[in-house]
Amino acid sequence: MSVGDGSAGDRSAGPARADRAQADQAPDDQAPAGRAPAGRGPAGRAPVGRSRPVLVTRPAGRGDSLVTLLEQRGVAVENRPLTRLVLMSGPEIDLAQERLAAGEYTHLVVTSRTAVEALSPAEAMAEAPVAPPAASPAAPAPSIPSPAGVPPSTQVVAVGEGTAAALAAIGIRADVIASGSGAALVEEMPAASTARTSRVLFPASAAASPTVPEGLRAKGYRVDQVTVYRPEPIDLPEASVQALRTGGYSAIVLTSPMIARRATAIGIHPSTAILTIGNPTSVAVREAGLAVTLQAEGPTDAALADVVVRALDLGP
Repeated sequence: MSVGDGSAGDRSAGPARADRAQADQAPDDQAPAGRAPAGRGPAGRAPVGRSRPVLVTRPAGRGDSLVTLLEQRGVAVENRPLTRLVLMSGPEIDLAQERLAAGEYTHLVVTSRTAVEALSPAEAMAEAPVAPPAASPAAPAPSIPSPAGVPPSTQVVAVGEGTAAALAAIGIRADVIASGSGAALVEEMPAASTARTSRVLFPASAAASPTVPEGLRAKGYRVDQVTVYRPEPIDLPEASVQALRTGGYSAIVLTSPMIARRATAIGIHPSTAILTIGNPTSVAVREAGLAVTLQAEGPTDAALADVVVRALDLGP
């Protein structure tokens, strides 16, 4: 099992809420000395232009879609992952899957594509029929039996259309599609009837923020959080390290707090636009003493491509 790119990450929709209350109070336009604040064109600077490539740092195997979108819009791209996502196994995961198949959970909460991959063995993913996701949170459709062992009695809640589409690809229909962040999911979930009868399975990253489990418990749910994958660091080639430090990139795209912390630890040249997928990632950038140039309006590759184009001043 597994849960989201990001970052539920960043994994984290709309700009996602920060997973720390204190960080939430720091507006993006309060930039420290050495970096102009966001909101005055790209970080108050002249457009960075096309002459230098954009560094895409999505996890290994997750960057191709964004790279394609950018290349289609005439952007030079260098795809250099800073992390890889590793699916896990073990008795705790096996037990959670058995309980899920037995109908012991009233809700299955999935916040990322990686979590979807962990829900079903590879052979089931290849053979599963496609079930279209529910049209909207207001008009849920019933769950269907699936290769991942999700019974009809379990309501499936997905964060974002991308996660819902990934579920559909393995034969699981999302009953509810939250608008794109863990905080939005918590907001949209009704209060539980009782913790005894409202039990949630939350397959998560080892680096997941506490937003979803804490928020659902506060609403009365019993939450079983099971770690089903972990992010592992990948080192940049030395040439990429030097380019990042010396202004060899026009922009860098950051898609999780962990990726943001790794990039800022390497060092990002002041002339490089810093573009983020959502608020938790933006918080990590600001905590490193840098300013976010632009934040995507949603946790999707299309939204990320849009902010790259805006930062490079390549069109509307």
